[in-house]
Amino acid sequence: METAVTTSAPAKAILFGEHAVNRGQSAIAVSVGLRIRCTVQRGGYVYHLQNAGHARAFTKDEVTELGTQVDAWREQQAFAHIRALAAADYFAPAKYIISTAMRDYPALQNGLDVAWHSDIPHSGGLGSGGAASVALATALVELTLTPTPSHPSTNAQEEREQVVSQWAYLGDVIAHGGVASALDTQTSLLGGVIRYTKEHWGERIACAPGLHLVVGDTGVRGQTSDVNSRVREWLAADATRMRYFEMIGVLSEAAQKQLAIGNWQELGRLMNMNQLVLEKIGVSCPELERLIDAAIGAGASGAKLSGSGGGGIMIALTTQDKREVVADALRNAGGRVFVPDVTGDGAKIETIW
Repeated sequence: METAVTTSAPAKAILFGEHAVNRGQSAIAVSVGLRIRCTVQRGGYVYHLQNAGHARAFTKDEVTELGTQVDAWREQQAFAHIRALAAADYFAPAKYIISTAMRDYPALQNGLDVAWHSDIPHSGGLGSGGAASVALATALVELTLTPTPSHPSTNAQEEREQVVSQWAYLGDVIAHGGVASALDTQTSLLGGVIRYTKEHWGERIACAPGLHLVVGDTGVRGQTSDVNSRVREWLAADATRMRYFEMIGVLSEAAQKQLAIGNWQELGRLMNMNQLVLEKIGVSCPELERLIDAAIGAGASGAKLSGSGGGGIMIALTTQDKREVVADALRNAGGRVFVPDVTGDGAKIETIW
């Protein structure tokens, strides 16, 4: 049986559907060529986790108790407690995943050494948390779902993906404050262009060659769980505001055809409309809008925030020959810029030993 494994998972950018996806609408996201790597080694007596300058060790009892407590809070819909946990404990998402895996796989109860190394900006809207959860879950599955004569099917790719998807989603439940879609984790797991609904957890959809994005990072960091909480309160104050989320769903559905045929001008127009709705919902900010205006002014077909908002990143749709022009405009407007390739690679095993 394997004793250590290194996995990786890609970042994601949401093309359409932020916040609406939690309210029954479809969303479209794409994996991009920034990755996080996770090495998990079996053994020891504690759970040692390290990532982005954070390092902590936890006992088995601490991990188990956190899982039990979060399960109870979710049952009670005590989301304020989950938000407080996410703010206080950097490793709470990983611990919740591990606690769940431990229940079914006693081999994980003897401790693990887990380390992440990431190219993805933390808390910026590119799904760093979701990718970290996917990479961790992929490694845990590789260490546990070993085929045996009595269970020869446990090595099937479909079964592995199902377990990874279930475990990875739990990390975003914590990070997003108790209520989350699996959009981030499914996009990172599957790779490519993904259509997601709450009923159907991610399916690849057709995309013509030529989808090029430039990412601008505002440097402003908003807590996803706090932004989500504000949106819930905003909607609860006036139920007629649901029409804005429904409008985003219409834009998401319309975008599928444009992606399939490569009509980038029309896709960009739909992105601009999605941004206007997100501004109405209240999840944009001046820093995002400055970068969006700069991208449009430099010739981008469309631009919008990507992720929960309140800061973080925006994405610009460009042609290949305009990528650097748009990137320079974003830098001049104060953004940190990434020009990642759109990738079809999802989560994968890097090394096993």
